[in-house]
Amino acid sequence: MVQRVQASGSARQRGGFAVVGRVRFGWRAALGALMLALTASGASAQTAPASVVEVHAGDTFSAIAAKFTGDVRTWRTLYSADNSGLPNPNLIAVGMHFELVTDSAGKRFLKLLGGPAVRSAALAAPVLAPRTAALAASAVAAAPVPMAAATHPPAAPPAATPAPATAPVPPVLPLTDNTLVVGVLPNVAAATLIPQYENLKRYLERVGGQKVRIVVPGSFKAFFDSMMNGEFDLAVSAPHFARVAQLDRNMTPLVIYEPRINALLIAPIDSNFTVARDLRERALAFANPTSLVAMYGQQWLRQQNLEAGKDYEVRSARTDLGVGRMLLSGDVVAAIMSNGEFRSLPPEESARLKVIEVFARIPNFIVMAHPRLERDRIAKLRAQFKAFLAEGDDGAAFAKATSFTGMADADDAQLKELDPFVPLTRHAMGVGK
Repeated sequence: MVQRVQASGSARQRGGFAVVGRVRFGWRAALGALMLALTASGASAQTAPASVVEVHAGDTFSAIAAKFTGDVRTWRTLYSADNSGLPNPNLIAVGMHFELVTDSAGKRFLKLLGGPAVRSAALAAPVLAPRTAALAASAVAAAPVPMAAATHPPAAPPAATPAPATAPVPPVLPLTDNTLVVGVLPNVAAATLIPQYENLKRYLERVGGQKVRIVVPGSFKAFFDSMMNGEFDLAVSAPHFARVAQLDRNMTPLVIYEPRINALLIAPIDSNFTVARDLRERALAFANPTSLVAMYGQQWLRQQNLEAGKDYEVRSARTDLGVGRMLLSGDVVAAIMSNGEFRSLPPEESARLKVIEVFARIPNFIVMAHPRLERDRIAKLRAQFKAFLAEGDDGAAFAKATSFTGMADADDAQLKELDPFVPLTRHAMGVGK
């Protein structure tokens, strides 16, 4: 049986944050692989590109370099801080032109045409455009360091009214350079997360002296894509997503939340379901089949000779709260949830459910920093996060609402613990290494 993913939301958006409907893993993975294959084959079939390239909305320096090298990961071979006329490959803007040139030693590099005047003019143009390309192109265009072409110049920010700082916003909105964008995994409803992270926003603005925008995407997939495409400066990520971002996008683990997450097997309190083997030939629900709790759960069930699609059926809920209702309606006999997901159920529903077993204690959320942030800034942010829960009313309110007890350094042992789930995560998210 093919598992199904159900994302929360009220409308389907092609490139956005809300997606409704059942999406088959196999279809998504196959489509992603097909699109990447077509992109690669198309690139190889094309004739050599012209030596001058104009920067368009959504471009990155690495994507432009790939027009000549064929691989976004080799962008550094065409970048020279001294000769490219570009001190920072993150700071490119719509309207710039780069030329592929070769120096006297035979080394090739991309050179910004027009010098400082052109560079200043491009950065002064108040162009409103997406920070990200289409999903099919993002797997090719996104690179470990260079970010999308700037459409929000430092000297003259676009004259636009930003969305409220705590509202879920699509990635197409322009962001000012002094805004720290924090993406938050939608493990529970955005209506629950936004007030919690308003406390973190106020704290970071107070101690860091900078504006902060909290972004809550509409699904795990939307969050993962935005994190991998560089749309967040910081990402409060599921640990398996964080490990993939570290390995594939060179993102830096900032802190890991404490304590570890309890992975629970749940059943109705009045049912005769008492042990995992009672699941055989029956249906099991997940709040989100792409969550790490779900992956741990299926691994645990395999150890008990229960294989998804063969020995039991997997079902996913239509909303964040749907798992409890599936249990109470008899649609499934049991569910696998995190303790946070279980706590988010309405009290009148959770009171009618019981915990059959705590089968694992898994790593908690990891805050990841994009490589465009400088090392000193990352160090300061790490210290600020580690001090947050003990600092004033905002930290106390956040701890009470979330039951988090601390934020600590993410050590190598915790990160390597996630390695067995990296290939499965890449497959579930429809990406290659």
